[in-house]
Amino acid sequence: MLNNAAKLVFVSVAVWLLAGSADAQQIHPRCMIMKDKVGCTCALENGGGIGRRPGTNRKRWYSKRGGQRHVNEAFVQCMIRHGRG
Repeated sequence: MLNNAAKLVFVSVAVWLLAGSADAQQIHPRCMIMKDKVGCTCALENGGGIGRRPGTNRKRWYSKRGGQRHVNEAFVQCMIRHGRG
């Protein structure tokens, strides 16, 4: 019986670890070089993009500005889904 309990704990931990790595697969491929991968991914999914910082050669992500209010709400909800408050 103890052996079955140990197996159950092992399987539960394995599933939990795999679920965490599955979340990492949701990062947009273009965002892998960014410092804030989640923010970049949410921006790209909701009308934003990636551009160069003025005066430098460094890239940065930006969210869509202007437009409709639901786009910003979608960005915020994406961030919340990824654990950002």
